[in-house]
Amino acid sequence: MGNVVDNEISPDDGVIVVKDLFKTFGKLRVLKGISLSVEAGKTTVIIGPSGCGKTVLMNHMIVLDRPTRGEIYFRSERIDELNEKELAPIRVQYGFLFQGGALFDSLDVFENIIFPIRQHRKITDWKAIDELVKTKLAMVGMEGFQNHYPASLSGGQQKRVALARAIALDPHIILYDEPTTGLDPIRSDVINELILKLKRELKVTSVVVTHDMKSAYKIADHIIMLHEGKIIAEGDTDYIRNHPHDVVQQFIHGRVSEADLAALRLGGTKFKTQYAPEDFK
Repeated sequence: MGNVVDNEISPDDGVIVVKDLFKTFGKLRVLKGISLSVEAGKTTVIIGPSGCGKTVLMNHMIVLDRPTRGEIYFRSERIDELNEKELAPIRVQYGFLFQGGALFDSLDVFENIIFPIRQHRKITDWKAIDELVKTKLAMVGMEGFQNHYPASLSGGQQKRVALARAIALDPHIILYDEPTTGLDPIRSDVINELILKLKRELKVTSVVVTHDMKSAYKIADHIIMLHEGKIIAEGDTDYIRNHPHDVVQQFIHGRVSEADLAALRLGGTKFKTQYAPEDFK
């Protein structure tokens, strides 16, 4: 599993395989030749600074974005060239936890959780649906909140309801986009424990985008670090923790680089291209 030379990676190397992926938005080059595989039943964590392409990479795994160049495989089947109708049976095998939870404010918890079921299946047995919702909420510690609306829930509770919705269709893969963002350390650890629980009890494959290194170390089987659209490091937690690359160490320890420090220390210096208020009098 890992970032390898394009001709060395095979569609059979993982449940998700990304091969020589480039993505450009206008003149902005976001991904610059990403190749990786995601091992079934494991948790792959993608880290890196803001703007390095983490979420864009994740979106390609479910073909919410399409490559400028490159290939995406799911269970050995190339999926980036499929149309929306052909993608539908593949996408139901994914659950997606959006960064902000993305609950529908006008729907109560029950309706939020069954929303993906309504989209993909015809509901005939409402008793079974009631039990399904109870089961999913119980898995995330939110049983009994069916009639609550998102506005009445805390940020952590909203994330847990959103996670219950993400597993409503019993996915094989769960994609988490910044699952602990905006939460205090205790609520963040609740989400970490839920990620571990779902992996253990549902046997799901997980891909997690995060800035939270404490979370990454706790949940990851494999960590991939992106920088400027490329993979610069990947391996298990110990490998990443001890990686010799300066950029990796700066990121995982939250340290400002010497170049950035030098620029910050120039604050207050007046250059010829800068102006003072009196210049406009």
